[in-house]
Amino acid sequence: MLKLSTLCILLASVAVVLGCDTACSASQDANGRCYYSCTDNACHMSGSHHRDQFLNGLSTRGYDCKPEGYNTLSCTKTGNFGGCWGHQWTCGAGC
Repeated sequence: MLKLSTLCILLASVAVVLGCDTACSASQDANGRCYYSCTDNACHMSGSHHRDQFLNGLSTRGYDCKPEGYNTLSCTKTGNFGGCWGHQWTCGAGC
């Protein structure tokens, strides 16, 4: 029984370490733009760090995006952009 509980704790620990956290996700769809909010402390980084990383990734794909605040950004909705909730930024070893 002791071996089984030790194994369960080990597997739970690995799942936490290899987890994938959502750092930025859609918060609003308004006026032809998608707005995204980024979380402080996801993967021990600031919301502004995640905003910058997400913004860079979206811009590299050719999307028209800009920072809106400390931890927010927005993108113009175009045909190739798709829906707001189809984009997010994740972090962690399991991503």
